[in-house]
Amino acid sequence: MQYLVFAAFVALVVFLFYRYATRDARAREAALAKEFPEAWRQILLERVAFYLSLSEQDKPRFEQRIQVFLAQTRVTGIQTDIDDVTRLLVAASAIIPVFGFPDWEYGNLSEVLVVPDAWQEKQDPNKEHAPLAGTLLGSVRNFQTSHYMHLSKSSLEQGFKDSLDRQNVGIHEFAHLLDEADGVIDGVPALTFPAALRPEWEAVMAREIAAIRAGNSEINDYAGTNEAEFFAVVTEYFFEKPEKLQQEHPELYGLLLLAFRQNPRSRFRQWATDPREWLKRLRSRKKFGRNDPCPCGSGKKYKECHLLEQQAA
Repeated sequence: MQYLVFAAFVALVVFLFYRYATRDARAREAALAKEFPEAWRQILLERVAFYLSLSEQDKPRFEQRIQVFLAQTRVTGIQTDIDDVTRLLVAASAIIPVFGFPDWEYGNLSEVLVVPDAWQEKQDPNKEHAPLAGTLLGSVRNFQTSHYMHLSKSSLEQGFKDSLDRQNVGIHEFAHLLDEADGVIDGVPALTFPAALRPEWEAVMAREIAAIRAGNSEINDYAGTNEAEFFAVVTEYFFEKPEKLQQEHPELYGLLLLAFRQNPRSRFRQWATDPREWLKRLRSRKKFGRNDPCPCGSGKKYKECHLLEQQAA
């Protein structure tokens, strides 16, 4: 009798361990078995320029990775409501930097906590990688073995509203998480910078940081804080304003192109610098009313912004 009880206990432990060990795989399979919601697709078309620029072959891959990310990662609102728009913008922020790595998943991320706006945080001298004191738009924290990300909802939305301003807090924070995945947050993530590429990247990074600190660069001054912030800031720049980065920093752009296995400049070349082309594509999918917000992100009504250009063209 005791043997049967012990055997049952062992079987239960094995079953529970199996369920725990395979939960991500099961969540992935369940997510991919579902149709991608048409409402989600419309949100991506209207809000995420990166998705809009993808080929018809790549869009389904992006959608599938969105589904898997949201199936495996909680997105929780703190004193703010979370809707599909917020969840999709968080997921897009995660997928954009690693889209060139089909099998990459953020296994070290437990939850994304979204707060209404920026917040104040003091430096904690007991934390090796504590953020700088002051106003924060996002942060990544390690609570023992699980990572939690905080994001400002207003800043997250603003980052996708203007797709050409070189700033996107969501991409910035997921770049930090990518950097930290190898156990060291040093601006040289192992995934994107293998041994052969590391020396050249470190040399270019050192020169660029020195130029920023000397006031001889148009890259955001925050990138001069340290190597980790440099990587996160130029990752934003790479995906938000690729043609400008290539023009001003060709060596840096070339290394990031190899690192991320993506060439956003070629993808955006036709229409990113010409909002009329973007509007043409958007209007083929949705009819914009005269009083709707202009999809270029200016904050003006459509009739007061690019509708005038469309009529004049």
